Amino acid sequence: MTKSFSSRRWLLVLVITLVSAPVFAQTPEPADKENEVLAILWQQQSGEHRALCYQAYNLARMLLDRDLRNHRIRMRRALIVDLDETVWDTSTYEAQNVKRKTGYPQGWEEWMQKERATALPGAVEFLNYANSRGVRVFYVTNRVTTAKEATANNLKKLGFPAVNDETLLMRDDPVIESKTKRRETIARKYHVVLLMGDDLNDFDAVFEKSRTVAARLDAADQNRSKFGTHFIVLPNPMYGNFANAFYDYNFKLTEKQKSDKRHSLLRD
Repeated sequence: MTKSFSSRRWLLVLVITLVSAPVFAQTPEPADKENEVLAILWQQQSGEHRALCYQAYNLARMLLDRDLRNHRIRMRRALIVDLDETVWDTSTYEAQNVKRKTGYPQGWEEWMQKERATALPGAVEFLNYANSRGVRVFYVTNRVTTAKEATANNLKKLGFPAVNDETLLMRDDPVIESKTKRRETIARKYHVVLLMGDDLNDFDAVFEKSRTVAARLDAADQNRSKFGTHFIVLPNPMYGNFANAFYDYNFKLTEKQKSDKRHSLLRD
């Protein structure tokens, strides 16, 4: 009986100790962003990136002009464009992460509120041209609604056209990132001439369902006829679902595990 009582008392002391023990916040592992430095520099400093942006927007204007000559289309025309790395550049946020050894989403909300994005070459000119021809420009982004005012201000300061509550469509669900419903809503009222983005998920639900490297490659092959005709892809080697697929959409991997995943996919 004495032994039983002592055991219960010891257990009670242990429980109280565990419950009352201070909880220390786990220090986040410093992000190893060195692998992204070359991609960021390419985005910021290379003539090739600039040339590809001009190429994308020159092609967009050619396709729009061709569509405008089709007088059988009665619905009002529209363009659907993504924001980050499609019409403007947010690479300074990525550079900030390199220097601080942090990763998304750390500091992202603060960065957006500072309205620091800069226009990509050719973007403002093309979208203003489309707007002058009566084409409705829709900005469909997965930025969250808390950044809507700052995002709108940033767009307006750079000279992007027709930015308002109807045309700037933010992500209103903190979990669901899909743009499919927003695209479908636009398509019910407008003839969508072009979709422009830097990630395959900006274009069609089929890409959202393709969550492995092999599936994404296959989806691109299956939709080959739409690229350069209805879909226009802007270059972004810094981040995106291509990288998420490398990591099997496992956002809990350590930096070492991420590095191992990247190396395992190299072909030699």
